[in-house]
Amino acid sequence: GMESKRDSQTLTLIGLRISVKLCGKFMAKLKPSGYLLNIKRVKPIVDDPKGAVTDEEKDIKASHRSKRANAKTKLVLLAPKVSSEDLQELPADLRKFCLSDSLEIVKYKLVLDPFKHKSLIEILRDVLPKDVPASSSFETIGHVVHINLLDSQQPYRKKIGEIVLKKLKANHIRSVVVKTDKITDKFRVFPMEVVAGDKNLVTEVKEHGCTFKLDYGKVYWNSRLQTEHWRIVKTLQKEDIICDMFCGIGPFAVPAGKRGCKVYANDLNPESYRWLEENVQLNKVDKQVSCFNLDAREFVRNLTKDLIDSKKQLFTVVTMNLPATAIEFLDVFRDLYPPNTSEASMPVIHCYCFSKGESFDEMSRKAMNRIEKVLDFKISNPSIHNVRNVSPKKDMLCISFKLPYRLAVQTSNDVSVPVGSKRPLESLNDSSTQNSEAKRHKSED
Repeated sequence: GMESKRDSQTLTLIGLRISVKLCGKFMAKLKPSGYLLNIKRVKPIVDDPKGAVTDEEKDIKASHRSKRANAKTKLVLLAPKVSSEDLQELPADLRKFCLSDSLEIVKYKLVLDPFKHKSLIEILRDVLPKDVPASSSFETIGHVVHINLLDSQQPYRKKIGEIVLKKLKANHIRSVVVKTDKITDKFRVFPMEVVAGDKNLVTEVKEHGCTFKLDYGKVYWNSRLQTEHWRIVKTLQKEDIICDMFCGIGPFAVPAGKRGCKVYANDLNPESYRWLEENVQLNKVDKQVSCFNLDAREFVRNLTKDLIDSKKQLFTVVTMNLPATAIEFLDVFRDLYPPNTSEASMPVIHCYCFSKGESFDEMSRKAMNRIEKVLDFKISNPSIHNVRNVSPKKDMLCISFKLPYRLAVQTSNDVSVPVGSKRPLESLNDSSTQNSEAKRHKSED
């Protein structure tokens, strides 16, 4: 079965007991010759299990004796092709050297633990059926490892989990999880199954000098977005005011707060909100970051109204990191501001999305079409950044643009229109196509 004999392997080797002082000399002579043991991740010179114990040392307490004996001698292990104790397989001059400079020639049993001397892929290849690929891609989140399984590997997920756990235990890994399904709940949290180790997935990760605590089974975290978080954060000035509409547990909000920005951070998922509050405290940015647990549109409307009513400065940067649906939420910016708002207070928007296509140009064009449809407005010179490849012909993009004044600020004859409500579509005469288009995009992603 899958537990087969491959679990460990014993080799009987010839060992040369030598004085510890001669290790360098033996390595220099034997290594180039090809007669020295050469197995990946196994040292050819090992501590001497017995040591040369002299009579007067026999009385010394055993523990002392073994320490002293081991310290004085080592064993040099020869390649498996050398099997006779008189070393007749060696070339004459090498044999002469070994016989004269060794204290003794012994048989040595080497137990090969596959977890030490094989790579993860090699171990999986040994254990999985031939037709199941032994590939493994995973990410580490604190003490949790998340493996991306192929469909054909699903039936063996427990076995794979045990192997990964055993192999990575030294790196403080305690839990191995797999996704059980696509992100299905509205908070984009994968249902996770713990296939090996500790069921507790509350863990800590570090990113750009911030510490994030989270329950990986209940909130969204993707360590592959680290570079992207930083790309945006490093553009922020401390005068910036951030409106983070889908903030998760705070990978934008917390470092932005550390840079001295005022941050209004919102997430609809009550679990994310709970960890956001905890991370804001943990990183001592509670003076900078205010946390909200609202629907994103409601959050933007309320925030804008409150800032205007209390004569506070309006937000200068908006982050919309919910790639599956963020574009649909852009409609909140149409007529968001009252007529007397200055053009200078229009924010820069970073809107994330998934887009499919044969090329970056095609993906960008499709994404822009969707954005302009929702805004009913042409965006001039957006900046489009390819964040990462999600699957063949599908990428995650970040579209950054200055919110157009004419679209976002009510015209004075619209005074009766409340903040944030939509005006009728102007340029798109056929509004019925818009709904079917939106539905289609939903299914595409």
